[in-house]
Amino acid sequence: MAETPVTLNSSPKESVAAELTSIRSILEILAVERISRLEDEEAKANPIMKGLVKQNQQLREKVTALEGFSRRQNIRISGIREGVEGRDLEGCFKTVLKEALDIEADAWYEIDRIHRVGPAPANDLRPRHIIVRFVRDKAKAAILTAARKKKQITWRDMRVRFFQDYAQEIQEKRKKYDEVRRILQQHKLDYSLRYPAVMTFTLDNRRHRFSSPAEMKSFLSGREALDCPAEDGGGQVPLNMGEKG
Repeated sequence: MAETPVTLNSSPKESVAAELTSIRSILEILAVERISRLEDEEAKANPIMKGLVKQNQQLREKVTALEGFSRRQNIRISGIREGVEGRDLEGCFKTVLKEALDIEADAWYEIDRIHRVGPAPANDLRPRHIIVRFVRDKAKAAILTAARKKKQITWRDMRVRFFQDYAQEIQEKRKKYDEVRRILQQHKLDYSLRYPAVMTFTLDNRRHRFSSPAEMKSFLSGREALDCPAEDGGGQVPLNMGEKG
């Protein structure tokens, strides 16, 4: 009796390859489904994230506004050497008002609190600012007005400056105008830096308004010279914007 030959449908190698192909197909399907699910979740999350970012910005602006409101009766003073006040900072401040601004600090200029900001520095470092909080907002305003009229204030060989005490975020925004402010001062142009950080100045008998230093630099860079005020001889003065970039 003849033997019937046994035939195999596939080799072990082909069987493994088929299994791998099947597994790969399953993984690709799962990956596509997962990516699709993640894209759907991202599409749902994006509006929520945008809403949270907007809400966070609004809350930050409210906090800054509240901090600014709490500081509305404050003045910040720089340039007074450490230790010159001895043990009487308030008395020293009143002396500065009298000798530097010709203001007699009577009861109307009543002070609520006065202190230096931060820990005492090491020798020869820049002196800490002084914060003065008045009982009356109008008293603060009167001192700032007198300081602006004096422009450059020197008291006992110290260059003293008076500022409105702004929140840190507002101070940083205003500080960015330092370069363009120096240019305007060099050309003796009338300017003001309004709250929170808007620069205005007069040029060619027109009042210009800028909401960012970059915008103002762009405007000034388009001019080769600025008009010098008549009291300084008039005429055109070359505009030096410094190194670009």
